[in-house]
Amino acid sequence: MSRRNDAVRVYDLAPYKQIFPYIMPKRCESLVYQNMVLDLTGTVEFIKHNKTPQGRSYRVFEVFLAALLRTITLRPELNRFVSHYQHWQRKDLSINFVVKEDYSDESPEHSMPLYFREDMTLDEISEIINAAIEEQRKPASSNFTDKAILFFLKFPRPIIRLVVGTASLLDRHGKAPKALRDADGLHTSLFVSNMGSIGLGGGSPHHHLYEWGTTSVFVTMGVLKRSHHQEGGRLMRRDTMEVGFTVDERITDGFYFTKSIKLFQDLLANPEVLLSRAEVPPRPMSKREYKRSRKASAQTTPKNDR
Repeated sequence: MSRRNDAVRVYDLAPYKQIFPYIMPKRCESLVYQNMVLDLTGTVEFIKHNKTPQGRSYRVFEVFLAALLRTITLRPELNRFVSHYQHWQRKDLSINFVVKEDYSDESPEHSMPLYFREDMTLDEISEIINAAIEEQRKPASSNFTDKAILFFLKFPRPIIRLVVGTASLLDRHGKAPKALRDADGLHTSLFVSNMGSIGLGGGSPHHHLYEWGTTSVFVTMGVLKRSHHQEGGRLMRRDTMEVGFTVDERITDGFYFTKSIKLFQDLLANPEVLLSRAEVPPRPMSKREYKRSRKASAQTTPKNDR
Protein backbone atom coordinates (compact mmCIF):
# COMPACT_ATOMS: atom_id res chain seq x y z
CA MET A 1 0.00 0.00 0.00
CA SER A 2 1.60 3.30 -1.08
CA ARG A 3 -1.42 5.61 -1.22
CA ARG A 4 -3.87 7.02 1.30
CA ASN A 5 -6.59 9.62 0.88
CA ASP A 6 -5.43 11.58 3.94
CA ALA A 7 -1.62 11.48 3.66
CA VAL A 8 1.41 10.96 1.43
CA ARG A 9 4.02 8.27 1.92
CA VAL A 10 7.36 9.34 3.40
CA TYR A 11 10.34 7.71 1.69
CA ASP A 12 13.31 9.78 2.80
CA LEU A 13 13.88 8.09 6.15
CA ALA A 14 16.93 6.83 8.02
CA PRO A 15 17.10 3.02 8.09
CA TYR A 16 16.50 2.80 11.84
CA LYS A 17 13.25 4.76 11.46
CA GLN A 18 12.08 2.41 8.73
CA ILE A 19 12.55 -0.63 10.98
CA PHE A 20 10.77 0.92 14.01
CA PRO A 21 7.22 -0.06 12.91
CA TYR A 22 8.29 -3.70 12.73
CA ILE A 23 9.94 -3.61 16.16
CA MET A 24 7.12 -1.55 17.70
CA PRO A 25 4.00 -2.12 15.58
CA LYS A 26 1.61 -0.41 18.04
CA ARG A 27 1.43 3.12 19.43
CA CYS A 28 1.08 1.78 22.97
CA GLU A 29 4.57 0.28 22.54
CA SER A 30 6.04 3.53 21.20
CA LEU A 31 4.91 6.14 23.71
CA VAL A 32 7.30 8.80 24.94
CA TYR A 33 6.16 11.07 27.79
CA GLN A 34 7.48 14.53 28.57
CA ASN A 35 6.31 16.89 31.30
CA MET A 36 7.58 20.44 31.48
CA VAL A 37 6.72 23.83 32.91
CA LEU A 38 6.27 26.45 30.20
CA ASP A 39 6.75 30.17 30.76
CA LEU A 40 3.60 31.94 29.52
CA THR A 41 4.49 35.39 30.86
CA GLY A 42 4.93 36.72 27.33
CA THR A 43 1.62 35.14 26.28
CA VAL A 44 -0.30 36.74 29.15
CA GLU A 45 1.36 40.11 28.49
CA PHE A 46 0.46 39.88 24.80
CA ILE A 47 -3.19 39.12 25.62
CA LYS A 48 -3.31 42.07 28.03
CA HIS A 49 -2.28 44.55 25.32
CA ASN A 50 -3.84 43.07 22.18
CA LYS A 51 -7.31 42.21 20.91
CA THR A 52 -8.64 40.35 17.90
CA PRO A 53 -9.79 42.35 14.84
CA GLN A 54 -13.34 41.76 16.13
CA GLY A 55 -12.48 43.57 19.37
CA ARG A 56 -12.57 40.65 21.80
CA SER A 57 -9.72 39.47 24.00
CA TYR A 58 -7.66 36.46 23.00
CA ARG A 59 -7.89 33.33 25.10
CA VAL A 60 -4.69 31.80 26.45
CA PHE A 61 -6.02 28.56 24.92
CA GLU A 62 -6.19 30.15 21.45
CA VAL A 63 -2.63 31.49 21.58
CA PHE A 64 -1.42 28.14 22.95
CA LEU A 65 -3.05 26.22 20.08
CA ALA A 66 -1.85 28.73 17.48
CA ALA A 67 1.72 28.26 18.75
CA LEU A 68 1.31 24.47 18.56
CA LEU A 69 -0.03 24.67 15.00
CA ARG A 70 2.80 26.99 13.93
CA THR A 71 5.33 24.61 15.49
CA ILE A 72 3.88 21.67 13.55
CA THR A 73 3.90 23.73 10.35
CA LEU A 74 7.58 24.60 10.73
CA ARG A 75 8.49 21.15 12.09
CA PRO A 76 6.47 18.92 9.73
CA GLU A 77 7.77 15.59 11.05
CA LEU A 78 5.42 16.15 13.99
CA ASN A 79 2.54 15.87 11.53
CA ARG A 80 3.33 12.26 10.64
CA PHE A 81 1.93 8.91 11.67
CA VAL A 82 2.70 5.23 11.19
CA SER A 83 0.14 2.95 9.57
CA HIS A 84 0.52 -0.49 8.02
CA TYR A 85 4.28 -0.42 8.89
CA GLN A 86 4.81 2.72 6.82
CA HIS A 87 5.41 6.41 7.61
CA TRP A 88 2.93 8.98 6.34
CA GLN A 89 2.78 12.77 6.17
CA ARG A 90 -0.68 14.28 6.61
CA LYS A 91 -2.12 16.34 3.79
CA ASP A 92 -3.77 18.69 6.27
CA LEU A 93 -3.08 20.46 9.55
CA SER A 94 -5.69 19.63 12.14
CA ILE A 95 -6.43 19.62 15.85
CA ASN A 96 -9.03 18.13 18.17
CA PHE A 97 -10.05 19.07 21.70
CA VAL A 98 -12.97 18.44 24.04
CA VAL A 99 -15.37 21.06 25.43
CA LYS A 100 -17.99 20.55 28.15
CA GLU A 101 -21.35 22.30 27.72
CA ASP A 102 -21.00 23.59 31.29
CA TYR A 103 -19.01 22.72 34.39
CA SER A 104 -21.18 20.08 36.02
CA ASP A 105 -20.92 16.29 36.40
CA GLU A 106 -23.96 15.73 34.21
CA SER A 107 -22.83 18.06 31.42
CA PRO A 108 -21.87 16.17 28.22
CA GLU A 109 -18.56 16.60 26.43
CA HIS A 110 -18.20 17.30 22.72
CA SER A 111 -15.22 17.10 20.39
CA MET A 112 -14.77 18.40 16.88
CA PRO A 113 -11.75 18.13 14.58
CA LEU A 114 -10.73 21.51 13.21
CA TYR A 115 -8.73 22.07 10.03
CA PHE A 116 -6.33 24.92 9.33
CA ARG A 117 -4.18 26.15 6.48
CA GLU A 118 -0.51 25.96 7.38
CA ASP A 119 0.06 29.67 6.73
CA MET A 120 -2.81 30.89 8.93
CA THR A 121 -2.25 33.75 11.37
CA LEU A 122 -3.23 33.90 15.04
CA ASP A 123 -6.32 35.98 14.20
CA GLU A 124 -7.57 33.44 11.67
CA ILE A 125 -6.86 30.51 13.98
CA SER A 126 -8.48 32.16 17.01
CA GLU A 127 -11.71 32.82 15.11
CA ILE A 128 -11.97 29.16 14.05
CA ILE A 129 -11.32 28.00 17.62
CA ASN A 130 -13.77 30.49 19.13
CA ALA A 131 -16.50 29.46 16.70
CA ALA A 132 -15.84 25.78 17.48
CA ILE A 133 -16.13 26.35 21.22
CA GLU A 134 -19.47 28.07 20.73
CA GLU A 135 -20.64 25.21 18.49
CA GLN A 136 -19.49 22.51 20.87
CA ARG A 137 -21.41 24.04 23.76
CA LYS A 138 -24.68 23.49 21.94
CA PRO A 139 -26.90 20.53 22.96
CA ALA A 140 -25.67 17.07 21.97
CA SER A 141 -28.23 16.73 19.17
CA SER A 142 -26.54 19.61 17.32
CA ASN A 143 -23.05 18.09 17.45
CA PHE A 144 -22.00 16.04 14.41
CA THR A 145 -19.87 13.54 16.32
CA ASP A 146 -22.56 12.92 18.93
CA LYS A 147 -25.23 12.54 16.26
CA ALA A 148 -23.11 9.99 14.37
CA ILE A 149 -22.45 7.94 17.53
CA LEU A 150 -26.08 8.04 18.66
CA PHE A 151 -27.17 6.89 15.20
CA PHE A 152 -24.93 3.79 15.22
CA LEU A 153 -25.76 2.92 18.83
CA LYS A 154 -29.34 2.25 17.74
CA PHE A 155 -28.21 -0.90 15.92
CA PRO A 156 -27.69 -4.34 17.54
CA ARG A 157 -24.23 -4.99 18.95
CA PRO A 158 -23.15 -7.39 16.16
CA ILE A 159 -23.95 -4.71 13.60
CA ILE A 160 -21.98 -2.13 15.61
CA ARG A 161 -18.98 -4.48 15.77
CA LEU A 162 -19.23 -5.07 12.03
CA VAL A 163 -19.39 -1.34 11.29
CA VAL A 164 -16.43 -0.58 13.59
CA GLY A 165 -14.42 -3.46 12.12
CA THR A 166 -15.13 -2.30 8.57
CA ALA A 167 -14.19 1.27 9.47
CA SER A 168 -10.93 0.03 11.03
CA LEU A 169 -10.08 -1.96 7.91
CA LEU A 170 -10.78 1.01 5.64
CA ASP A 171 -8.69 3.26 7.85
CA ARG A 172 -5.75 0.85 7.96
CA HIS A 173 -5.67 0.85 4.16
CA GLY A 174 -6.16 4.61 3.91
CA LYS A 175 -9.62 4.42 2.34
CA ALA A 176 -11.77 5.79 5.15
CA PRO A 177 -13.85 8.78 3.97
CA LYS A 178 -13.28 12.17 5.57
CA ALA A 179 -16.77 12.12 7.16
CA LEU A 180 -15.80 8.96 9.04
CA ARG A 181 -12.49 10.46 10.18
CA ASP A 182 -14.26 13.60 11.36
CA ALA A 183 -16.78 11.56 13.35
CA ASP A 184 -14.19 10.15 15.76
CA GLY A 185 -11.70 13.04 15.96
CA LEU A 186 -8.67 10.73 16.30
CA HIS A 187 -7.24 11.37 12.85
CA THR A 188 -5.91 14.85 13.63
CA SER A 189 -2.37 16.18 13.82
CA LEU A 190 -2.71 16.42 17.57
CA PHE A 191 -5.25 16.10 20.37
CA VAL A 192 -5.23 18.72 23.14
CA SER A 193 -6.82 18.29 26.56
CA ASN A 194 -7.16 21.49 28.60
CA MET A 195 -7.17 20.08 32.13
CA GLY A 196 -6.60 23.57 33.53
CA SER A 197 -10.04 24.66 32.30
CA ILE A 198 -11.68 22.24 34.76
CA GLY A 199 -9.40 23.34 37.61
CA LEU A 200 -7.32 20.15 37.87
CA GLY A 201 -4.43 20.92 40.21
CA GLY A 202 -1.29 18.93 40.90
CA GLY A 203 0.23 19.26 37.46
CA SER A 204 -0.75 17.99 34.06
CA PRO A 205 -1.34 14.22 33.72
CA HIS A 206 -0.03 12.25 30.80
CA HIS A 207 -2.54 10.91 28.32
CA HIS A 208 -2.14 7.76 26.27
CA LEU A 209 -2.36 7.62 22.49
CA TYR A 210 -5.09 5.60 20.80
CA GLU A 211 -4.54 2.61 18.56
CA TRP A 212 -7.63 3.73 16.68
CA GLY A 213 -7.01 6.54 14.21
CA THR A 214 -3.72 8.22 13.34
CA THR A 215 -3.12 10.89 16.01
CA SER A 216 0.54 10.71 17.06
CA VAL A 217 0.74 13.64 19.52
CA PHE A 218 -1.35 14.27 22.64
CA VAL A 219 -0.93 17.44 24.72
CA THR A 220 -2.38 18.10 28.16
CA MET A 221 -2.56 21.61 29.62
CA GLY A 222 -2.44 22.28 33.35
CA VAL A 223 -3.53 25.29 35.41
CA LEU A 224 -2.06 28.71 34.62
CA LYS A 225 -0.14 29.75 37.75
CA ARG A 226 1.26 33.12 38.72
CA SER A 227 4.32 33.60 40.93
CA HIS A 228 6.54 36.55 41.87
CA HIS A 229 10.29 36.81 42.26
CA GLN A 230 12.93 39.47 42.85
CA GLU A 231 15.06 40.46 39.88
CA GLY A 232 17.49 43.37 40.10
CA GLY A 233 15.67 44.75 43.12
CA ARG A 234 12.33 44.68 41.29
CA LEU A 235 9.36 42.41 41.97
CA MET A 236 8.74 40.48 38.76
CA ARG A 237 5.69 38.42 37.75
CA ARG A 238 5.93 35.00 36.10
CA ASP A 239 3.05 33.04 34.58
CA THR A 240 3.67 29.35 34.11
CA MET A 241 1.77 26.24 33.06
CA GLU A 242 2.70 22.58 33.40
CA VAL A 243 2.19 20.76 30.12
CA GLY A 244 2.38 17.07 29.27
CA PHE A 245 3.36 15.69 25.87
CA THR A 246 2.74 12.14 24.69
CA VAL A 247 4.39 11.31 21.37
CA ASP A 248 4.69 8.27 19.15
CA GLU A 249 8.49 8.05 19.00
CA ARG A 250 8.38 6.34 15.61
CA ILE A 251 7.45 9.58 13.79
CA THR A 252 10.65 11.47 14.63
CA ASP A 253 13.72 11.43 16.88
CA GLY A 254 14.48 13.01 20.25
CA PHE A 255 16.70 15.75 18.84
CA TYR A 256 14.00 16.86 16.39
CA PHE A 257 11.37 16.84 19.12
CA THR A 258 13.60 18.83 21.52
CA LYS A 259 14.21 21.53 18.92
CA SER A 260 10.47 21.62 18.23
CA ILE A 261 9.73 22.19 21.92
CA LYS A 262 12.23 25.06 22.01
CA LEU A 263 10.51 26.63 19.01
CA PHE A 264 7.14 26.22 20.73
CA GLN A 265 8.50 27.95 23.85
CA ASP A 266 9.87 30.83 21.76
CA LEU A 267 6.48 31.32 20.08
CA LEU A 268 4.71 31.45 23.45
CA ALA A 269 7.27 33.99 24.69
CA ASN A 270 6.81 36.12 21.55
CA PRO A 271 3.23 35.60 20.26
CA GLU A 272 3.53 38.65 17.98
CA VAL A 273 5.25 36.33 15.50
CA LEU A 274 1.96 34.46 15.14
CA LEU A 275 0.27 37.55 13.70
CA SER A 276 2.23 37.10 10.47
CA ARG A 277 2.09 34.19 8.04
CA ALA A 278 4.53 31.30 8.22
CA GLU A 279 6.83 30.24 5.42
CA VAL A 280 5.64 26.69 4.80
CA PRO A 281 8.41 24.05 4.31
CA PRO A 282 8.31 21.85 1.20
CA ARG A 283 6.39 18.57 1.16
CA PRO A 284 8.22 15.21 1.47
CA MET A 285 9.78 13.83 -1.67
CA SER A 286 7.67 11.54 -3.81
CA LYS A 287 8.89 8.01 -4.52
CA ARG A 288 10.23 9.10 -7.90
CA GLU A 289 11.97 12.17 -6.44
CA TYR A 290 13.48 10.05 -3.68
CA LYS A 291 14.89 7.53 -6.19
CA ARG A 292 16.34 10.37 -8.27
CA SER A 293 17.91 11.88 -5.16
CA ARG A 294 19.47 8.57 -4.15
CA LYS A 295 20.79 8.02 -7.67
CA ALA A 296 22.25 11.53 -7.85
CA SER A 297 23.87 11.11 -4.45
CA ALA A 298 25.42 7.80 -5.47
CA GLN A 299 26.82 9.36 -8.65
CA THR A 300 28.44 12.28 -6.82
CA THR A 301 29.97 10.17 -4.05
CA PRO A 302 33.72 9.57 -4.70
CA LYS A 303 34.60 5.92 -5.23
CA ASN A 304 37.02 5.86 -2.29
CA ASP A 305 34.17 7.03 -0.01
CA ARG A 306 31.81 4.24 -1.07
